Amino acid sequence: MEKIVIVGGGAGGLILANSLDPKKFDITVIDKSPITIFQPAYLYIAFKGAHANITKPIRSILKKGRKFIEEEVIKIDLEERKVYTKNNSYSYDKLVIATGTITDTSKMKGLKEINDQFGDYHTNIENAQKVWKSLNNFKGGSLIIGMSSPICKCPPSPLEGAFLAEEFINKKGLKNKSKITFFTPYPRAYPSEPINEVIEPLLKSRNINIMTFFDLDYIDTEKKTIYSIEGDEISYDLPIIIPPCVGVNIEYNPSNVLDEDRFIKADKYTMQINGFDDAYAIGDATNIATAKSGVTAHLEAKVLANRLNGIDDKFNGRTNCPFDVGYGKGTFVIGSYTQPVVKYPPTRIKHMMKKVMQLIYWQSLKGTFDFAFDIFFKMTDPEKLNKKYK
Repeated sequence: MEKIVIVGGGAGGLILANSLDPKKFDITVIDKSPITIFQPAYLYIAFKGAHANITKPIRSILKKGRKFIEEEVIKIDLEERKVYTKNNSYSYDKLVIATGTITDTSKMKGLKEINDQFGDYHTNIENAQKVWKSLNNFKGGSLIIGMSSPICKCPPSPLEGAFLAEEFINKKGLKNKSKITFFTPYPRAYPSEPINEVIEPLLKSRNINIMTFFDLDYIDTEKKTIYSIEGDEISYDLPIIIPPCVGVNIEYNPSNVLDEDRFIKADKYTMQINGFDDAYAIGDATNIATAKSGVTAHLEAKVLANRLNGIDDKFNGRTNCPFDVGYGKGTFVIGSYTQPVVKYPPTRIKHMMKKVMQLIYWQSLKGTFDFAFDIFFKMTDPEKLNKKYK
């Protein structure tokens, strides 16, 4: 029986484990944490004060016949086919790395101090709760939402934060006392032009100032000022800044399978790690040029499950990221390697679809709703939608 080791107990790793037949494969998932987290809920903890249960034990998600090992992986030797934890080593026939991404505030001076004080909504539950506390303590002034790096988990999330922050201070009666600024290193508010044509007018209509080509250099916490490499600066009263996303700190042999940000170099169609036919990487852990999101990890896991079963399937780069624009409306960022992102207008129904996902998330990891996802992805095929929304 072929031994498959999956490093990482997030969405991608668990969907893959549950998609493989334990009668054909010896399936082991390794993670340092016993729980898995519904990370998209960080947004609603930060800007809505949500208290939903967003964690589950990994063992409760894994279906019968899959093994779980709660240990921290410190080294992966691709040449020797071994995964090392602090106390043990595990050999494999096929390896899948699904370790996700982590945030790193050490890359910019002042960023750690800012995030420790005001929080962020990409690192953990505690930091998201700090954002909610900071918003509730805000009495007016300069509120800044910004991206410290072009690499971000869930591409719509920076702007979702800006929209929900505006909604919050508007409902709190602070709109006339406040100025909201969104900064980004990209040349437009949203990197992809078609969806930007939908989003940018909404930002302007809500008086959210947009600063593009703003590459964060450092933050002077005494002057309460954020500086860019280009020489621009922004003063703040409440800064909510998304830290850079980087790969998890695991040693690899050979080390050249990692890029400069510690993301794993993998083929964009097969998820195969460069130079190895027995090792793969999926989800946020890779340097594949597509959205770092749960939907991407889900779709990659399904393709990889087919490939491990001997089916010549390929990932088409499909994205389907939900996008909350506030006031009960939302849209999706939908595209693929061959299709540009759809110019998809926000509606209340699309927002409700995002909320439903939180209700069915745990079952989706088990594969319970695979039939529904198959129907949904067919209905929202980017080629068809691009013909409709030109």
